[in-house]
Amino acid sequence: MVNKILLILLSSLLFGVGDLTSKNYEEEIGQGIVVVEYWAGWNDKNIVTAVEELNDVKVFRVNIDTNADLQVKNGVIVVPTIIFYDDGKEYKRLQGDLSFTLKTTKKELQKIIDEILMSKF
Repeated sequence: MVNKILLILLSSLLFGVGDLTSKNYEEEIGQGIVVVEYWAGWNDKNIVTAVEELNDVKVFRVNIDTNADLQVKNGVIVVPTIIFYDDGKEYKRLQGDLSFTLKTTKKELQKIIDEILMSKF
């Protein structure tokens, strides 16, 4: 258990926000806690920058303009949408509102990550 948590912590130090595509999707979300923000180029001003500050996780973004297959596969109907994965399974989802914005803070996002971490004990 401790080794698993150490691996998660080390991964978060080594990786910034990466791009997720259909080519690397399964591999990247399959292990550990992963946060994925789905966004679109026409709405890039509403990217949730708080994901860039998260600890203890790997963080990715999916541009639905170029990865519509992942949008469909994951049932993303509005951007931005943030999905929290734990070992490849969806744990929680936050979705933007009718104005295509998602009002959240690093503290709120980190609380969800902490819930996932605590569920492992």
